[in-house]
Amino acid sequence: MSIRALVGLLHIERQSHQTQIDDLRRYGAVEHEICRACGFDGSRYDVQELTAALRGLGPRWNLLLVEAGPNIRRRPEPTVWSALEYAAHSRDITALHVFGVEQALTQDEPVYSSISDDLVDSAASTYLEADPNDVGSELAGQASLLADVAEAAGTAKWSRGLTIGDSRSDVRRLLEHALHDSLHHLNDVEVGLTRLSKDGQ
Repeated sequence: MSIRALVGLLHIERQSHQTQIDDLRRYGAVEHEICRACGFDGSRYDVQELTAALRGLGPRWNLLLVEAGPNIRRRPEPTVWSALEYAAHSRDITALHVFGVEQALTQDEPVYSSISDDLVDSAASTYLEADPNDVGSELAGQASLLADVAEAAGTAKWSRGLTIGDSRSDVRRLLEHALHDSLHHLNDVEVGLTRLSKDGQ
């Protein structure tokens, strides 16, 4: 996938219905991501907690994929993704945020235009055929890499950013959004698996 496509998918994810962002709460010079639907509040994470939580995503997703068992590819309803689809999506979005953070840290306030919404559907079309072990391993690797890149840069550089369309995000916001997106979808999967389990009784 090209850099332009990667940036486009990142922009689409941030605007899509997949993860709801209700508010951006400002504390001093920092805006934090808030989601009433899942209870995420980026202001609750200090630097160490934020990177630790990112590294914890891999083990949590891998455990959930194992627990999904035979329901791993089943959708709880036609318009709701399966556990594997959500995991593959989270893997890709986490990788995109690695790209975004690297661009923000190494370029001088780069600016990218947005891309048509069909890019997300195109990426998602292969999710059901993915190997769960590969998805889990790749997701864990990208989440750890995201934390590593941010830590290596140091928090003094977390105010650096990039602009996609008309929206600017600094490194801290990108880290929070990556974490929020993955945690939100972990909850989506748990709800879906509970429903499938009840339907199978």
